[in-house]
Amino acid sequence: MERKLRILVTFFCIFAFGASAFSQEFVSAKNFYGENLASDTALANAYNAYAAGDYKSASFLFRRALADRRNQSDGALYMLVMAGVQIGDWQGAYADAEYFLSSYPESEYAPLIKYQIGRILFNLGEHDKALMALGDFCHENPESVMYPSALFLIGECFYEGYDFKEARPFYECIVENFPSDEKAKESKYRLDSIDSYDRQEKLLYILQQTGENYLASKESYERTLRRYELENLLGVREKNASENSYGRDSDEMKNVPALEIVPANSAAEEIEIEETVSVDERSSILDALQRLKISAAEAQNLLDRENGR
Repeated sequence: MERKLRILVTFFCIFAFGASAFSQEFVSAKNFYGENLASDTALANAYNAYAAGDYKSASFLFRRALADRRNQSDGALYMLVMAGVQIGDWQGAYADAEYFLSSYPESEYAPLIKYQIGRILFNLGEHDKALMALGDFCHENPESVMYPSALFLIGECFYEGYDFKEARPFYECIVENFPSDEKAKESKYRLDSIDSYDRQEKLLYILQQTGENYLASKESYERTLRRYELENLLGVREKNASENSYGRDSDEMKNVPALEIVPANSAAEEIEIEETVSVDERSSILDALQRLKISAAEAQNLLDRENGR
């Protein structure tokens, strides 16, 4: 049984996570062999579930196995934390990680647990706390295989806060110093996104400045146009007032004789009548005028005969 379990755990770790991360990221076989046969079986089921990608079952099985004090070890507890991380149980994983550090502060997995705490805090949205945890991890473990991932998460904390200026150096550090790490590709993508954002910001700034200059020029032009229109209007009014004052006396002088002299036989008389009376009234008045003209002509002929003309 022991030989079978040794082969199972070794195969699981190398297949799932790669030989380079075997010694730091995951539990080595030696932490697994000290258990008795019964506990080996319980933990084996948990490891098998994790290896199969059934992280929810693995979390449940690890937690149930660790309820037995004979099964408790830093390796098994670390895998419980990882199972919680895989299923996104951030609160539960955080509690398990804190318990790990209080129970096994000198464990070889303690640095990785510190990294996982920073990762968990980032996913909980606690970016300030995540920055502190990840910063401590990077300061204490510059040779860790998780160092590039920690740098990337620090950059992500700034990136999600739209602090691109602070995020850029961390992505650049990964690309320059860890080009073969899986986070290098993601860092290049982030740098491209930041460059694109910077170009958009510059373009928006230019458009804003251009727009402000255009609006300022437009407002100045409109003010000038309104001033010219106002000046022209005032000038026309003054001119009209002067002309009206001069023309009013002349018109009155022209109208006086017209009011005093009414020719007896004149077309203007008919026009004046047409403009001031209705059609029926105009007809009656014209008939009366015609009769007066006839009577006046007869009276004039009579006077001429009496005077011997």
